[in-house]
Amino acid sequence: MYTIEIEKECGCVKKSGLNKDLTFESKEDMINKARVMECLMNQNFCMTHFFEAVDYGDKIVIHSTLRPEDDDEDEDIEDANKLVTKSGVTIGFDATKASPGGDGGN
Repeated sequence: MYTIEIEKECGCVKKSGLNKDLTFESKEDMINKARVMECLMNQNFCMTHFFEAVDYGDKIVIHSTLRPEDDDEDEDIEDANKLVTKSGVTIGFDATKASPGGDGGN
């Protein structure tokens, strides 16, 4: 038998109704389910925690850790804006040009 366990249940795990202890006949089924759960939890839950499925042979434990805060997110946007400005490349739409496919299907 192969099992998946969720190590710590934050509020999102409890609200989701996910079964915290699952049993499987094959290792492949266990791994596939753990991948799906890990992805679902990281994309749809509160974003306070990061979930990671760790394979211990006959069982996978989904561990949770606090996500680091992104305090410098505004700095990253400013840096990107500076790089685009310095590049000299102009990105825009030229209405005087025809589309490569002709009239665009109109």
